[in-house]
Amino acid sequence: MKINRALLTNGIPKAFEEAIDFSHIEFDKNHIRAIKDCYVKATATDYESILCIDVEISALVIGVCSYSLEDVEIPLHIKDQLVFSDDETDEDNYYVKDNIIELDEYILGILLANVPVRIKKKGAKLPTEGSDYRVISEDQYRKEKEESHDSRWDALDDLDI
Repeated sequence: MKINRALLTNGIPKAFEEAIDFSHIEFDKNHIRAIKDCYVKATATDYESILCIDVEISALVIGVCSYSLEDVEIPLHIKDQLVFSDDETDEDNYYVKDNIIELDEYILGILLANVPVRIKKKGAKLPTEGSDYRVISEDQYRKEKEESHDSRWDALDDLDI
């Protein structure tokens, strides 16, 4: 979505609507697989050196369940505001020197900031054991390490987590 400041009238809001295609973006496949059906409604108001853009974003994010690694659909509906300035010393707003502003990267940033860090599919449960592993608490780990005197436990101490 592009906004051309030269086409805006000072102080008068102008509405824009557009679907944005993020299919060309490669995401971290362990967290987000894709962003589908992204639709943006924007209202841009130019105030000489400041451009305010109110955005309303609707998108379907395909995430990865932290427990089962299955795909999870995450519908997002976000209202936010982007403020641009032509003053490069203005630290509170995005600096832009051109009249044409490409909003896709800002929209992507807003979407990614609204995806949960831990995505959980409805009804999914954290596995407690499987082939060659089991999940234990930190207290249980300490207790079993003290009681067993097995050197295999020492390998866990060297992990940088």
